[in-house]
Amino acid sequence: MKATTETIMTIDLGYEQMFVFDGGPETRVRVLYGATWLTEEGEPGDAIVQPGAEVALHGGRALIEGLAPTRVQIIERSGRGTGRRAAQRLRQAWSGFRRQIERMQFGAATASPNA
Repeated sequence: MKATTETIMTIDLGYEQMFVFDGGPETRVRVLYGATWLTEEGEPGDAIVQPGAEVALHGGRALIEGLAPTRVQIIERSGRGTGRRAAQRLRQAWSGFRRQIERMQFGAATASPNA
C-alpha cells in the first residue's frame, strides 16, 4: 500500500483577481475566507464557493476569481494513482506538441534555378 500525501498551496486573491491552474482529478479548492467564483474547463456549471466550503475538481484547467478579498487553498493529493495522472499529462503534452507540428509546414525546400 502506497502512502498518500497532500500538497497545499495557499493563494490570496483581491476583488476580481483571477487565478488559472491545472488541477488533477483529486484536486480540491477550499475557501478560507472571502468568496470565489470557480469554473472548470469541460464542466457545464460554475460555482460560487463560500468561506469554509471545499469543491472537488474533475481534472483540467480551472479558473477562480475573488469576489472579495479571498484566501483559498488548492489541495492536491499524490501517491496512489500518481502514475495514471502522469500518463494522462504526458498524453496531453504529446497531443499539444502534435497539433503544433501539424500547424507548421514542413516539406522539402525547393531551390530556385537562379539562386
